[in-house]
Amino acid sequence: MAGTEALEKPAPRGIRGKAGRIVGIDVARGIALITMAATHMLPVHGPDGHLTLSGFLFGGRASALFALLAGVSLAIVTGGATPKAGRDMTRARAIIAVRALVIGLIGLMLAMTDTIVAVILAYYAVYFLIALPFLRLRASTLMSLAVLWGVVSPQISFWLRGMLPDPPRGQVDLIMIFTDPASALNALLFTGYYPAFTWLTFILAGLAVGRMDLRAKGTAIALAVGGLVVAAAAWLTSGLLLELFGVTTPWSTENGPVVFSGWEINNIGWYGTTPAGDSVWLLVAGPHAGTTFDLIGVTGSALAVLGVCLLAMRTDLLRKIAYPVAAAGAMTLTLYTIHVLVLSFDVGDLGSKTYYLTHVIIGLSIAPIWLSFFAKGPLEWVVHEIATGIGTAAVPREPKRPVGG
Repeated sequence: MAGTEALEKPAPRGIRGKAGRIVGIDVARGIALITMAATHMLPVHGPDGHLTLSGFLFGGRASALFALLAGVSLAIVTGGATPKAGRDMTRARAIIAVRALVIGLIGLMLAMTDTIVAVILAYYAVYFLIALPFLRLRASTLMSLAVLWGVVSPQISFWLRGMLPDPPRGQVDLIMIFTDPASALNALLFTGYYPAFTWLTFILAGLAVGRMDLRAKGTAIALAVGGLVVAAAAWLTSGLLLELFGVTTPWSTENGPVVFSGWEINNIGWYGTTPAGDSVWLLVAGPHAGTTFDLIGVTGSALAVLGVCLLAMRTDLLRKIAYPVAAAGAMTLTLYTIHVLVLSFDVGDLGSKTYYLTHVIIGLSIAPIWLSFFAKGPLEWVVHEIATGIGTAAVPREPKRPVGG
């Protein structure tokens, strides 16, 4: 079939990674980067306190897409549909662990700047580490665990956060790691903006997807349709329950204090979790609520985006059109780092669509140019060399035995 052939061709010229690289994943990752930048640079709430279009479409969803794609990548580098075994898997785990530490260090250093961005990279490192025990599991087992964890973990988190100290002020950075490691761990696992304890849901779902045949058209359709249905069902169920139980809450807006009720409560953006004092907050599905409805809903939207990207990239014309986005998706660590650093300076007009689009256009221009000369982004190359070097030294490959004639 023509569609299958398109997927099995090498990546577009300029993305000089592995032959047969699945470009739809890069496009999805590029979309995650662009939409996450939108939540940093454009208003996510209007003066009346309601989500803007940007806030509704991208709030919580962009970062969840990033996390889910991290799980997909982990599955692919550990064997894809056929997980590695024995010494090969041990070496892969060692490389991933080192990679996590290096990315985490970059994130902790970025958090020490004056950036307005809630830096995700330290959380990313924790995601990689907690994923290590699950790397040998099959797709069906992983997806079942993802659903189970999405249902159970918010309730456990709610109970634990009721006993834990208040989260630390500011971001988890290198200084906090050394001066207050308990608070740093609390934030990274339970109370921060991207809490690893509940966000394991996205990693497990991504691992499950990465163990599927992502070159098959049926897989892409199932992800797109199934993800959309799950996302809509979670949002609608949450809204109906909020209406049914007559939930209301006062909220402060630019126009003054208002009272949100029922469906409107899902227009509130949270900071990774809802309050631990009242179990009614577990019904919410708003951005970064960390509830079951939030986790399952944004997992569905992430699966839908990935499925659509995989379908779209089966067409040569769309592959060529989307190449700048795919190139950006192939070097997101570098571009994200630049983005965070730029937003640490008081330049540009935050909230301006022109400033945001300029930011995006520059990023989409840098990536194709760089990848026309080099196989990886600069930070991607550094992380790869350190992780592969240390991981392979820790678990050396067995020498090939000579074959007798």
